[in-house]
Amino acid sequence: MQKLDDLVADLVDRYRGDEEHPGDGGPGLLDRLDRLPLRTRPASAGGRAAPGSRPPTSLEAVSWSQRIKSEAVLLDAELRGSSHTQPWSRALRAIPPGAETAGREAEVRRTVARWHGTVLTVLGLRGPSVHFRHALCLACGQRTVYGRADDDRPRGWCVNDGCVDGDTGAPARYEGSRLYLLTENRAS
Repeated sequence: MQKLDDLVADLVDRYRGDEEHPGDGGPGLLDRLDRLPLRTRPASAGGRAAPGSRPPTSLEAVSWSQRIKSEAVLLDAELRGSSHTQPWSRALRAIPPGAETAGREAEVRRTVARWHGTVLTVLGLRGPSVHFRHALCLACGQRTVYGRADDDRPRGWCVNDGCVDGDTGAPARYEGSRLYLLTENRAS
């Protein structure tokens, strides 16, 4: 699991990833969303369209970029307790120290990790998550579990903000044998 500083660096500076999922060292993920040529994937990396035939991803990528940037600006201002905002790149870089000062590192890390994951999915660097519509969350009992079946690490998570799993105080997460327990807990 990446630290907050590393997630922000991936979004703004260079995509380095982590040990389990190394990045390519190229431009930051938000820069790739903003510039169409950076969204292309070579054929060796799974690209399917001939160059120039169609955009490699939906043009909604720019909308996702703008949404994340505007949320980052608002989150930074909230963490600083100020009504004054700053440019998105500066605001995004200021989020880790602001979260530490405000004592909200875990909450802010989840938010930035969601942005990071969204960008990876939109760029096609990671597959989309799937709603387990028949599975009930083991912690809250709601049908709010999503998952991803990556080859190296299948996992699931509850998206219910009211879900509290054990001592963590965070929504439930499912990996390993606990993921298989979840699949057995189906609603009729």
